[in-house]
Amino acid sequence: MHDYATGQEMEEQVEQHNLAVFSTNNDHVTYEEAIKQGEWRKAMDQENESIEKNNTWELTSLPLGAKKIGVKWIYKTKLNEKGKVKKYKARLVAKGYSQQYGINYNEVFTPFARWDTIRTILSVAACKSWNVYQLDVKSVFLHGELV
Repeated sequence: MHDYATGQEMEEQVEQHNLAVFSTNNDHVTYEEAIKQGEWRKAMDQENESIEKNNTWELTSLPLGAKKIGVKWIYKTKLNEKGKVKKYKARLVAKGYSQQYGINYNEVFTPFARWDTIRTILSVAACKSWNVYQLDVKSVFLHGELV
């Protein structure tokens, strides 16, 4: 276990105050940077196609006095297990931080799995020798039944 950090070392070294994290993240941060490269244009086109195919939204006029909420492109390079580029992912997201409760929205719904649930499922799978598969479902939130 000398090759792995368990967190126990941090507890033993109380005097350590700063941590440095190395990241090889070279993802673009602006639309202007990303649009200049074909792989990011293709990723953005795929996201737009998915939005249109799923009828994610419809254009409409804003009610009087309402303010529009902006959007932003988020770029992420997905790597395979060998650290090589697997695919380029672009997501168009709403700038939700500009919203106000009761004005722009009335309820919040955020589906997520808790870490203890994931650990429990993995433990059961290991005990029963089950195969475990991971997958990335594009635009899964668009297919949920919100009542």
